[in-house]
Amino acid sequence: MQKDFLQGDESIFLNDIALDYNFIPSVLLHREGQQAYIGNCIKLLEQNKNGRNLFIFGDPGIGKTLATRYVLKQVEENSDEIMPVYINCWKHDTSYKILLEICNLINYKFIQYKATDQLMKDIKSILNKRSIVLCLDEIDKLQDFSILYYFLEDIFKRSLIFITNDKNWINIIDARLKSRLYANNVEFKPYDYNEILDILKQRIEYAFVKNVFEKNCIEEVAKKTHELKDVRAGIFLLKESGDIAESRSSKKITLEDVKRAINKLAEFKIKNDLNEGQNKILELVKRYSGKPIKDIYNYYNKDISYRTFRRRLEELKDAKLITLEERSIGKMGKVAYAYYGLNKKLVEF
Repeated sequence: MQKDFLQGDESIFLNDIALDYNFIPSVLLHREGQQAYIGNCIKLLEQNKNGRNLFIFGDPGIGKTLATRYVLKQVEENSDEIMPVYINCWKHDTSYKILLEICNLINYKFIQYKATDQLMKDIKSILNKRSIVLCLDEIDKLQDFSILYYFLEDIFKRSLIFITNDKNWINIIDARLKSRLYANNVEFKPYDYNEILDILKQRIEYAFVKNVFEKNCIEEVAKKTHELKDVRAGIFLLKESGDIAESRSSKKITLEDVKRAINKLAEFKIKNDLNEGQNKILELVKRYSGKPIKDIYNYYNKDISYRTFRRRLEELKDAKLITLEERSIGKMGKVAYAYYGLNKKLVEF
């Protein structure tokens, strides 16, 4: 019986990094056509031409970012003439923040007290020494479009790639900008069941020791993943099933482990429905539940204003993840408090 249980520092995981959402496999399955098209649009830069601009769209969790980053990685490893730049607009949602990130990537340090226009003027000569592929993921979160005008006007050889879940985003930008971009559409459609099964089996091969999943387990994960139409959910289930099995020192992942992991999918959904900033604030509210909002804000790394912090709290409240309450404190007036989850004592009346 002892041989069925993990001993000492034994693990059923070979490489759990392969179960990270950002892990890029050496072979990306079932997106070969889209990857080839993206690669060909970028290859024009090697012919001393501008590359094509691309508008990549499709549902969440179906490989848009992974496929694009795979191509950018290949470009970085195989070309000295093209510099790929990948930026997520959740993290960098203004042109100024994007330029700061580009300055960081090119090791340009003279950024103090410079406005957006001046910063672009300073670095464009550096950028124009090579061809540039600028990929803006979650482009629908970008608050201003100055960066697009800068690249169209000031960068000689470039390819702009936009990724979003919102297929209508391209229609909301100014008509003049849209016509100048002349972006080619690349639609990603959901994986079918067999494609999902292939992808999960590939991740298992990277992440786990051989034959760790008992009969029907992988099919159960694939079935749930196909139902949700989000491969990230399947990767979550693989990792969670493994953690559950290891928690009982088992060398095998059973169907019961998978079913317990499926019951935790609400946790995955919350995490992936929120952006990074909202997740960070939610974790702070969870840790300091019941404290005044201003105190919680003081624990936050203040890269946002208090007004923005309050707006994000309201978003979490609307999502029914936290409760906000105002109390009268004598001459101090009203003080706002935040609670993790739905505090029934506060909301039932």
